[in-house]
Amino acid sequence: VFAIPAFAYGIMVDARTGKRFINELADRKIRADAILKINKNPDGSLTHPVVICDSVGATGTTKANVYRGLHKNVIKKFDSIEELAQFYSIPYDGLKKSIDDYNSYVKSGKDLEMGKPFFKLDGKVVDISKPPFYAWRALPKVHHTMGGVKIDTEARVYDKQNNIIQGLFAAGEFVG
Repeated sequence: VFAIPAFAYGIMVDARTGKRFINELADRKIRADAILKINKNPDGSLTHPVVICDSVGATGTTKANVYRGLHKNVIKKFDSIEELAQFYSIPYDGLKKSIDDYNSYVKSGKDLEMGKPFFKLDGKVVDISKPPFYAWRALPKVHHTMGGVKIDTEARVYDKQNNIIQGLFAAGEFVG
């Protein structure tokens, strides 16, 4: 739930470099593929990208969502970008440049790097400059799938030979 404001009012960076690698508002499939692509290190280990927004961007969701993320220890809160970079082992210079570049794009009204559209929050386009800063490691999650089991208007499930499986019904996300 917190991903929406952070993607809209923040950036996602490769934790190994501090650089942006995707338009944060690209569709889920494009983002997921990009995350999985940069996720794998040559030694087979994983490095999850980090999503960052500031205190203003965090207001794009409810306080309850931010609290829940902090309480569950998924979202981390930092007083400075230096502290955030150190916690996630992100090269500070790369992260600072990405944030500075992003903030200049916000000011100019055009994301020259990734083409991300900017949205207003309380009448203003939001940069990443007002502490505290919020961050978490990103990884794709299943929100919906394309395909799944075949059902009819009575929610009866069909097998591969297009026969109804007696007594088996599916609806909603189970169908995906």
